[in-house]
Amino acid sequence: MKIKTSSGFTILELVSILAIIGVLIGLAAPSFINATNRSMVMDATRGFEGALKAAKHAARTSGRDISICPVENIGVQVPTCNNWDAFSSDDQEDSLGWVVFRDANGNDQIDANETIKKVPFDKSKVRVMWNNDNIITITPRSGANGDGGTLCVFIPGKTTLSECKSDEAMPEELVGAKVVLSSLGSIRTEK
Repeated sequence: MKIKTSSGFTILELVSILAIIGVLIGLAAPSFINATNRSMVMDATRGFEGALKAAKHAARTSGRDISICPVENIGVQVPTCNNWDAFSSDDQEDSLGWVVFRDANGNDQIDANETIKKVPFDKSKVRVMWNNDNIITITPRSGANGDGGTLCVFIPGKTTLSECKSDEAMPEELVGAKVVLSSLGSIRTEK
């Protein structure tokens, strides 16, 4: 009589392999989550920097003042400038962003045919705080026209920010970055 041999894995081998895979996933997950959070923060940071650079370029090439403001309705033809509170709240707003525009009539609002660039902002987890006026004006010669300030981009966790200050570092336990706009218009990013 011939003994039947089985080719395959024993239950002990399968359990061992699953345990090893579980340990590896457990070790990799926190790093993956941190990398994902850092990526979201940097996307928002680069979006704001892009809006500032577009405004600086437009101001220099057109010889006119160019403004940037936060909007809650970026998808519409003529969005409305808002304050920065929507960017720092926990409400899930899908149509946030920054708009670069030429305020031809000086009313601090976006009118038809004034929009230069729209920069959407994904606020699924990221919060943003700006420590100055709602509208940033970039002039052709002197930069930010005294509208310098600091934008803090962060993901709230166990700690969060109550205010954004240019002279204070971000808390170490907070995944975040800062964009500092000097009153002369230079842009610097701090991580």
